[in-house]
Amino acid sequence: MSRRHVHAPLDPAADAALLLRRIAFGTLALVLPLASLVSRRAAVVLVPIGVVLLIIAALIEDPGGFGTMLKRSVLSLPGMILIGLVAWSVLSLVWSPYTTSAADKAGNLVLAVLLGFCGHAALPERMRASNLNLAPLGTGVAATFALALIVIAALRHTDAEPGSVERGISVILIMAWPALAWLLSRERGLSALGLALVVGLLALTRFEDGEAAAMICGAVAFGAVSANREKSAAIVAAILAGLMLLAPILPFLLIPILSRFPDGAGAAAQSLSVWADVVSSAPVQLITGHGLDTVLRGRLIGALPQSAPTTLLFETWYELGLVGAAAAATCLYFAVRAAGRMPGALAAGGVAAFTTAFALSAFGFATLQPWWLMTLTAVVLMFGAIARGQYRTDRPVAPLLDKPAAATTRPKAGGPAP
Repeated sequence: MSRRHVHAPLDPAADAALLLRRIAFGTLALVLPLASLVSRRAAVVLVPIGVVLLIIAALIEDPGGFGTMLKRSVLSLPGMILIGLVAWSVLSLVWSPYTTSAADKAGNLVLAVLLGFCGHAALPERMRASNLNLAPLGTGVAATFALALIVIAALRHTDAEPGSVERGISVILIMAWPALAWLLSRERGLSALGLALVVGLLALTRFEDGEAAAMICGAVAFGAVSANREKSAAIVAAILAGLMLLAPILPFLLIPILSRFPDGAGAAAQSLSVWADVVSSAPVQLITGHGLDTVLRGRLIGALPQSAPTTLLFETWYELGLVGAAAAATCLYFAVRAAGRMPGALAAGGVAAFTTAFALSAFGFATLQPWWLMTLTAVVLMFGAIARGQYRTDRPVAPLLDKPAAATTRPKAGGPAP
């Protein structure tokens, strides 16, 4: 009599959680890079939707687990430092002369951090590969579509690109790192090579705006971590954190170097001169900062020269001072070190993503704009999901038996032992 297969009872709640999680990850990995090419506010709308769907799925499946993971993330040392940085940013509203706009900027920062904590806590213990395959699919399709738009614009002899396309390309470039890491972790070398070629061509179209240089920095970090994970991750973390912490010294070091060039390196030297004047004229504000949103508003009303730096390093020190810069540097260090401890190719991809994002911000691109904060939140969640989609165990190797098969058979009941 043959055995009947016993099927597990249907669980509508579990099925609903799986469906919501699939839609959420599809929103973050598939829809976001494509929508960013046609809408400037795609990330601002789609990332909260995706995170809310993840939270609902987690609450349906395991409410207690979501609360435990959220508490663990918030009470960890990096989590407490990040919360301290956000709290200092909110406190700077007290001495910021532009309270209304600064409050809006602080709200965006608080929302991005909150979504990051909640989204990470809502990720399941084991992520399905079918969901994670959407990451390279979305990035590859979006990169191909962006290249097609650029070619069409070139054929029409249109020099200017729409603002949504410029932002969309930046979203694609930063989201390419988790997609590549997932393909390499699954040993899909040809697919990873194809995606890298498409993204590389797309980056070369943005050479003048700094995205290509940022991707080169990320690629160098990727190769270094692939060669030596522990040492390279520590070096990259120290470099990024050191640049953030010692940023006020940079203009005094770079101005003499740039002055040796025939034209003094033009706008770069002038921008660094403004930075040096700010450091020399207001040493007290190096501790507390001038308050949130004072760089942008100060440039608009003339409190700062138009040639003032637009880099994240200057903005952090000018607005949040030493306290904010030290907290940001510590967060960067812990984040890069944590990325370097991820399994397999994820370590190289994670460190490369942080390096690329830092380089873009250091070059003055999308420092703390809402769409950029939401994009970085999505990238962090994708790396967290991919880390939970890796194989947890290795398949055991069957041992080679020296004895013949007959010697390993069990004797019949009551028979003599072999």
